[in-house]
Parts: sequence; C-alpha cells; structure tokens
Amino acid sequence: MDKTRIIVVEDNIVYCEYICNMLAREGYDTVKAYHLSTAKKHLQQATDDDIIVSDLRLNDGNGIDLLCWMRKEGKIQPFIIMTDYAEVHTAVESMKLGSIDYIPKKLIEDKLVPLIRSIHKERQSGHNRMPVFARDGSAFQKIMHRIKLVAATDMSVMIFGENGTGKEHIAHHLHDKSKRVGKPFVAVDCGSLSKELAPSAFFGHVKGAFTGADSTKKGYFHEAESGTLFLDEVGNLALETQQMLLRAIQERRYRPVGDKSDRSFNVRIIAATNENLEAAVSEKRFRQDLLYRLRDFEITVPPLRDCQEDIMPLAEFFREIANRELERNIKGFNAAARNALLTHIWPGNVRELRQKIFTAVLQTENDVITEDDLELGKKQISSPISFTLKRSEEEKERILHALKQAKGNKKQAAKLLGIGRTTLYNKLEEHGLNDA
Repeated sequence: MDKTRIIVVEDNIVYCEYICNMLAREGYDTVKAYHLSTAKKHLQQATDDDIIVSDLRLNDGNGIDLLCWMRKEGKIQPFIIMTDYAEVHTAVESMKLGSIDYIPKKLIEDKLVPLIRSIHKERQSGHNRMPVFARDGSAFQKIMHRIKLVAATDMSVMIFGENGTGKEHIAHHLHDKSKRVGKPFVAVDCGSLSKELAPSAFFGHVKGAFTGADSTKKGYFHEAESGTLFLDEVGNLALETQQMLLRAIQERRYRPVGDKSDRSFNVRIIAATNENLEAAVSEKRFRQDLLYRLRDFEITVPPLRDCQEDIMPLAEFFREIANRELERNIKGFNAAARNALLTHIWPGNVRELRQKIFTAVLQTENDVITEDDLELGKKQISSPISFTLKRSEEEKERILHALKQAKGNKKQAAKLLGIGRTTLYNKLEEHGLNDA
C-alpha cells in the first residue's frame, strides 16, 4: 500500500494478533508490541508516516502514559486509543493530550480501518483532523471578518485565546480561505519540543548527523512548503529555539542538521498562544523581535463564557457527533440541562463542552440528557471573566484546581491557567499557597 506501518500496542496476545491480521488483510504492515517498553523501542525507530493503535489498559501502564511520553519526545505520529465502553470517559480525556480518536473495542472491526484510511486521506490533502462547526454568534462573525481581511495575504497571524477555544480551528479557516488552500497545513505542538529536539524537528537532518540519525528526516518547514506552518502554543518554545526560528524567518532560509548548505522556503506562518506574550517579553521568556515577526496581524478568540449564544448550538452539534460515534440516539437536553450548560463558566471552553456532551450521551439512561448526566458539578453563575484571573476566592480555587490537574507542576499549572510562570508564583505568594 505505502510505507506506513501500524504499531499495535496490546498486552492481550490473541487480540493483538486479531488486530494485526485484520489490518494485514487491508494491505497494512503491522508491528506488535505487548508492553510499553517494547512500544517505546519501536517508536524510537518510527517514521512520521507510522500510526499507533494502543489499548488504554496495559499490564505495565496505559496508553495515555505512552501518548504523554511520545509528545514529550517530540513524536507527532497519529495515536488511536482502543477502549472498553466503561473507559470512554478516560479515552475522551486522552484526546486533550493529542490522540486522534478513540474506538470502543466492540466497534473495532467496523471503525479502525475507515479511521486509518481517513488519516491517509487527510495527509494527502494536507489537512489534520478537527471538528468543523460554523458558529453564528456575533463574536465569531467578527473573527470571520478578520479572517477574510488577512487570509489572501502572506502576513503572519498570531491567534490569542485560552486553552480549548479552538485556535487551531481558526488557523484551518485561515488556511482554507488563503491562496495556499490545497497545499500542506502542518501543525506543530510547540510545548512538546525540547531545545535539543527542535532543530531536527523544524529543519530536518541528514543521515549520520548525530547518533541515532539512521536516515535523512524532513522537518516541519519542508513538510509545509508552499502551505501553512501552524505553531501551536508558541510561547512554550525555549529561548534557544526562538532565536533559531527568528533567524530562519528573517532570512527565509534554514539548514538541516548536519547538512552543508541552506535551503529556502515558502511558508506562511500562523502562531497561537494562550499566554500574554507581552508579559512574557517583560519577563524575558519570549523574544520581542520574534513576537513582532509572528504578529503582523492579530486575532483573539473569546472564551466560550463570552459567547453564550454559541453554547447550545455547539452542544447540539457535539450531541449529534456523539450519537453517531457511540451509536446512541439521544434526542436533546431537558430544561435543567440547558440551563446548566448556559450558566456553567466553562474554564476548558469548547474542548470541555465536547467532553461533557460525549460523557452525557454515553451514560444517560433516557433519550434526553439531564443536568446530572452532564456532571458539571456545582452550578456557577455566569460572570464576565477576562484572560487574567480576577475575583480573589475564585482565583484561589482555580489555581488550586490547576495545580491538582498538573500534579503540582507549576509550569504546567501556569499553562492551564493561561498565565506566565512568574505571574503564577506571585499569585501563590499572594494567596499563601507557596507550599501547595
């Protein structure tokens, strides 16, 4: 078929054989891994064309552990989770970490091969997987107007917005409305790139450039040639990587690691961040000259709580998707559920809304979703909240929640809150949370 391999990570030997045989009948090359340690060895040799299919529960860990390890190592291969129905909630959470999709095991025979074919088709068209929904609210109509203004140009665009607001969705809109439509759209998770991995990831390397470089590798700039390079959460790049990018953007040239000559490129750059980069510049965490290069034009995506008119249309949209993917027939929401959706603050924005709707569709025992099915917790009254945290008690509660989610990692907690690390440290001292 092509050079794609499917790496199947499953500790049940019989079931692993079953999956591999099914894929082999469709012409795919497969690799079996019965343990996380074995999977990591295979992934060290994997190419960007490979696809990983992993069970959620494994004897020596779980698929999410493997996914986290991959992203930290800068490995961007598509990742598909296999799960039992009882574990769908966890599987949905895995999508926040970058998995392509999850498939209940009882549907694996019907769903897996079509999903892999879909990944191939999107690769060939230069598009990544993402849900598409046209939002009609006034805030998004203003965004669409700004997209229309800038799309046909080659100006770099910086997209600001909290986590989960759909910044990549906006980047896709820009690409699709531009003269580069039909060319590659390459998304880079900047948070997954260490300063050591970044040169090879962005610019590629030649065979023998360093230990382990057994073959020549194309970088993101090469993959995005004539198209769009999307730098997601660009504020997470190390300063050394920022300098490297700045030079390439200024000179419109780069040199693969280990090569002896430069290469020119024709790429439109779109960047996105959940941080206040002006504050990051003041804190000397982000280069001002790079910010100027990336921010020819700005688009700010408002949080979901400020787009109340979009909440129910989005909820209905996700209900229909969940019905199709989970093979349910849920008809709608009762009055209490609708009120709960409209009054929830949505700290996780559209991504959180999608997860709550999928969970509700899965577990409701009726054909209408109730407030209890949504698992929104204590009802909160909507209030205008800006990018920076405001009210003292709410601020303290959100910081504690972010620290818990990040397992005490303050850098990660700052990312979840959409603030800089220095700002978080000041807030911890202000609230007497230094030992939290």
